[in-house]
Amino acid sequence: MKKTIIAIMTVALAFVSCTKGFEDMNRNPNQLSEANPEYLLNTSVYQTLKASCGAIKKNLLDNYVQYCYGQTNQMGRYGDIPTTNSEYFRAFYNYALLPLQFIEDDYSDNEEYVNRVAIARIWKYYVFSQVTSIWGPIPMSGALKGTTSVPYDDEPTIYNALLEGLKECAEAIDLDGDRFLHDPVFAGEDGKSNLNRWVKFANSLRLRLAVRICNADRELAMSHISDLMEDESLLMESNADNCTVKWGDNEATRNYYYDYFIVQTTNLDKANSAGECFLMYTAPYKDPRLEKFFTKCTSSQMPADFHWAPYWGKPKTDHTPVSGMLDSSNPHAGIPATAYSVMLDSYFAANYTQMILSYAEVCLLKAELAHLGLGSGTESVSDYYYDGIRASMQQFGVTDEDAIRNYLNVDGIDFDTLTDLEVSEEGERYFMDYLGLCSSAIKDDGTDAIYTQIIMQQYIALFNQAIDAWTLLRRSQALDIVPHYQPELGYGAVNAGSSDVEFSYLPMRLKYPSSELQDNAEETAKAQQLLAGGADAMDTPLWWAKPQRINKNLKDLVDNYNKQ
Repeated sequence: MKKTIIAIMTVALAFVSCTKGFEDMNRNPNQLSEANPEYLLNTSVYQTLKASCGAIKKNLLDNYVQYCYGQTNQMGRYGDIPTTNSEYFRAFYNYALLPLQFIEDDYSDNEEYVNRVAIARIWKYYVFSQVTSIWGPIPMSGALKGTTSVPYDDEPTIYNALLEGLKECAEAIDLDGDRFLHDPVFAGEDGKSNLNRWVKFANSLRLRLAVRICNADRELAMSHISDLMEDESLLMESNADNCTVKWGDNEATRNYYYDYFIVQTTNLDKANSAGECFLMYTAPYKDPRLEKFFTKCTSSQMPADFHWAPYWGKPKTDHTPVSGMLDSSNPHAGIPATAYSVMLDSYFAANYTQMILSYAEVCLLKAELAHLGLGSGTESVSDYYYDGIRASMQQFGVTDEDAIRNYLNVDGIDFDTLTDLEVSEEGERYFMDYLGLCSSAIKDDGTDAIYTQIIMQQYIALFNQAIDAWTLLRRSQALDIVPHYQPELGYGAVNAGSSDVEFSYLPMRLKYPSSELQDNAEETAKAQQLLAGGADAMDTPLWWAKPQRINKNLKDLVDNYNKQ
């Protein structure tokens, strides 16, 4: 990984194409030689959107977390393409992170830029938190310094630096001090930085990361949680504090998905169908947010009297793990992606507003930490839980109070209740995928039912935040996520199955990109030894992740097949 002349030139060119939030930065290109912090922050924020919500989201992460899918290429089938990973890696380092490093290098010693440097560092820590959640050990402390050999930090070192750095930045911001004139993330009415919201974002991000690592370093997690929960007013307090970033309005800065689905109309069948697995966690519980996510299915190809109508979701594939599983014909065989419920057009708007971190997530993180005994605040576990659901409803535009109230009273949704398996004559089958292998039912089966409820609501609240949802699923392993029944077998996929019984569980990370294996080979080889078992593989769990959840129904299917 090199800070190359090409990368620097690309960042500079990005300045003159950014639009509002990014357009207002176009006013004085002559200031590029001064590394103008206004241009640099806006460029970094836009490039962060491209890196995290562009090709990586379409090709991999929407498919991984099963909000929507239809992508059937090698990576969508849980395979690995090292050269493509290189593009993702460069997008974060060369384009999203490098401008922030320029701000730190040029303005850290300038007393007139104290707040602006702190803001740049907060955003840098956010980007690094996303990068390490994808690959694990990454270059951080030695990155972006222009050297050709860059060491990797192990995950404990990274998370300690992120947590301490966010704390330091939040405390460093002077609410009466300097501001960015055109803040692309937290702009006040005058367009300048809302410093109070930057403080809340830094603290709320620190809470997210502290809860993330509680399985790996409980003591470190609790020390930061305890500090944060002493004054909850310094965390997000309502949806008005949500961290969002809006794509631009011109061809250079608009929503990646606008170009992919609206401009390139031949791509409509690729990745916007409602995911059957996500519907499994929402439709049988009559979640009123569904109409804010997907269209109602009107296709005649939907099975008659389908139990989740008017919503119908597409599975990853119509393939089954073993032949002869279905009693009758496969209801998904040959069905085009456009025949299902599909994501609303609003998600493909050119200037779509992307959620980065929400008040709903903060509430549900508080519910989680309180339930796990990691700390306490001013409310009970159940109150934080209900606050989170209500905040999510408001965030997505659900205004029908009766619908919200009815949802909160549903067994399995109402706090500390189990799913009513007799609500339908189908029994638990009503809450399962079409193969009857995975279930969204909250059951008294030896698992922590309350924890499952909290994680389920986080999963729903994180809709369209694919990296964050993938991290949630890996760190909690609380939800029964449908495996892939037609995985890529030859390119590093998570091969839990065999040639006769094909399936792959959720990938735990991406492999290191070919660019690092070639250009930073010695340090990347060292980094591999920092991974569990020293394996640079997609099924290698990251430091904070729980072991892969095993699907009992699928295990029994495999065991019975092997006995034949």
